[in-house]
Amino acid sequence: MLDIIRKISAKKVFKGDIKVMITTITENSFGYEIIDTEEPDNVIAEINNVIAPELFGYSLDIDLIDNIICEVSENSLISYGVSVSVARAAANSFDIPLFKYLGGAITTDLPIVSSTILRDNNSELFPIVMAESIEDIVDIYIKLRNILDYKVIDINGAYVCKDIFNEIGKVREKIDEIKEEEDIEILLGLKIKKDMVKDKDLSLVDYLEVEEPVEFDGFLCTDIIYEESDFVKVYPYEIGTVTELFYYINYIFDKGLYPVLEGDNNSLAHIATAFKVPVIRAHLSSSVLNEVWEIERSISNPNIRRF
Repeated sequence: MLDIIRKISAKKVFKGDIKVMITTITENSFGYEIIDTEEPDNVIAEINNVIAPELFGYSLDIDLIDNIICEVSENSLISYGVSVSVARAAANSFDIPLFKYLGGAITTDLPIVSSTILRDNNSELFPIVMAESIEDIVDIYIKLRNILDYKVIDINGAYVCKDIFNEIGKVREKIDEIKEEEDIEILLGLKIKKDMVKDKDLSLVDYLEVEEPVEFDGFLCTDIIYEESDFVKVYPYEIGTVTELFYYINYIFDKGLYPVLEGDNNSLAHIATAFKVPVIRAHLSSSVLNEVWEIERSISNPNIRRF
């Protein structure tokens, strides 16, 4: 028998900034999610006064819960936070991790976690490491951080420079050295705005993140689905509930493309693993990489996804 929701509440917490923590309490378990918002008071009011009363007394049927959330809230960020909080409670009621609750008991595929290592005011460089284990990915990041050794590092763990395009050659060279030394495939990714691509030399880049398609001889990741795309960026906080996220990710796969999750909540590690998303884009300072590492340790025969 499924557990019953007894309380859903939201409150302010401090995680480097004011955020909102959403908690679901049931008869035998609990779940939570923390979301980042510029209007915490309004978010808390909507959750406590509008959504929570509607969900009280319902069983932990995530499909049913997500349908109710969609009916009472038009805010995708709130919908995501409440949905994940309830899903965690459901997973905890069965004493299993969230990725197994969402993806099934035999889930074994892990995402690659790709984090920005160098940025300027407009663009970001990041490696996509095709490793055999999460520990290998961690080792590569440590080596890159030590080799590059720029003077300024931002709050998210990335080095800062004046102009990415003056540094691409250096970063490419260091990545190629590590590739040869470790016998491992590493793609160099660049995130840039479309209006800045013109006249830029992209020949050293393997993977390009840009809002809309541009002429590029490599893997192209866009914000929405285009014929020219290879990857499509997925912003979970803009999609809504876990169920809506599941359908959107599968829609991208059905189009013959790959989804890329972006965000810093550790819940994304579980969602990406459960829904077979090949890449998560998260800051080095976030807990996402560690959470995927923890998931890897809990699986008997883990496998890093490829594309």
